[in-house]
Amino acid sequence: MNIPGYELVETLGTGGFGTVYRARQLSVRREVALKIDSRPLTSERDRRRFMREVTAAGRLSGHPHVVAVYDAGVLADGRPYMVLELCPGGSLNDRLQDRGPFQPAEVRDIGVNIADALAAAHAAGVLHRDVKPANILVDQYGNPGLADFGLASMPTPGMESSATREALTPAYAPPEAFRMDEPGPAGDVYSLAASLFALLSGRPPHFPPDRQLSIAALMAAQQRPVPDLPGVPTALTDVLRRAMAFDRNARIPTAEALRDALAAADLQSQTPLRTVLAPPPELGGHTTEPVSDPAPSGAQARGLSQGLVLGAAALVGAGILGAGALIAFAPDSGSGTGSNPNNPGATGNGTGGGTTPGKGTGSGTGTGTGNANTAAADKKLYGVETVTANCPAALVPGARARCTRTAECWSGGVWVNGWILSMSRVDCKEPHGRQVFAIALMPSDGETGDRDLLGRNPTVRKVCSRNVLLRSFQGRAAKYRSWKWDVAIIPPSQSQFERGDRVYRCVGEVPYNQKLVGGVFRPR
Repeated sequence: MNIPGYELVETLGTGGFGTVYRARQLSVRREVALKIDSRPLTSERDRRRFMREVTAAGRLSGHPHVVAVYDAGVLADGRPYMVLELCPGGSLNDRLQDRGPFQPAEVRDIGVNIADALAAAHAAGVLHRDVKPANILVDQYGNPGLADFGLASMPTPGMESSATREALTPAYAPPEAFRMDEPGPAGDVYSLAASLFALLSGRPPHFPPDRQLSIAALMAAQQRPVPDLPGVPTALTDVLRRAMAFDRNARIPTAEALRDALAAADLQSQTPLRTVLAPPPELGGHTTEPVSDPAPSGAQARGLSQGLVLGAAALVGAGILGAGALIAFAPDSGSGTGSNPNNPGATGNGTGGGTTPGKGTGSGTGTGTGNANTAAADKKLYGVETVTANCPAALVPGARARCTRTAECWSGGVWVNGWILSMSRVDCKEPHGRQVFAIALMPSDGETGDRDLLGRNPTVRKVCSRNVLLRSFQGRAAKYRSWKWDVAIIPPSQSQFERGDRVYRCVGEVPYNQKLVGGVFRPR
């Protein structure tokens, strides 16, 4: 097969609707995903479907949480193809099958990002209409992105916009879709909420435990209340419940409103899931009764290294499902993506020893006592040069918290069940969205690399607080106080934690449409 300008490298996935290849775009020497549809464009309806997908995805390719479309065309035999951003992290459905349910904080963050992508799509006049975990992919930086606009519509007066039931994914379709009602933004809101519910519980909402589903039974089940989930904060469940209201007039009305509701959800009462439900594969787009959803096969036992090879197979979305864990890079590779966040530039040796309670720096202002009274000793403890002067975090009693001497800026991140797999350190002179405002040693009663558990420790909450963040701006950077800031925690990776690394960072985050340049908490 010859497609001018592209060199096929390997097959990533094959399904009923086509094949996805890893390819090399020769003009710019980058790897891409090349999706070739198995259905030739033999009718006007087929041509409209293809142009609808290309146009819809193309309108939104600039959004950080939409998988970018680089090129499109038609082969000599009539089969269309699209050239997409390569997403080595695979799909969220892959991750769900391989690793089980996600942690609530991770689901909340995914929901905020994808809801923002849907809000941008709706503002551009595009409805996705097939939001589901298989159509949310993870790029090389660990960011989730919405993919597969094959069912997208751009409603305009006189334009056909309703989808047939054969094209739906029943488990995530809104109730009105089965009534063949005119689609609208509220349908995408429902589908995203149903997807987030599935990430939390292991299976779609209203899905019977025996995994046997009929469309009539599903439509009846959609009228029942969405149940609580063990270990999931009620605030998060309540948002999803309102977003999945059977009556779309009672539903959270817009993707923008869903994004804001998720961002505001209080997760402080969060506890780990106590039960793990076997996640089913994606339901296919058909209405045969019953719809059988067999239990997952040996895919759940695949290791992370195998997931790295197979993860990108999900790039085609509906109809072509890949397999692989949500992992793109080794966590201790030294620099760039997968670098050690607690020892930038190192080769994965962690931050050294000496982090057991009683051997760190002193409490109060953190001026240091015992063996940690020199800059070299402090750097050994924290992995970087730290200071206490003009550092609000250092005033938290007993926290052993400090500030980095120079600004630290970060991007991306891949997490599995609260543990970091990779994180990218970026040059603060380049636009970025995350910056460290405090660095500290874990308290003796909160030593864990799970960021969700770590974030519930009272001492850590005092250090990584909005109050400390707002007091940490320096000089002219105080103008950023009025921005909408979120606080996040970067713990060591699992391998670093096992080697004795007990350093965590408090990070200020800004929305994707706002970017920082230069240090705002420390000089750079």
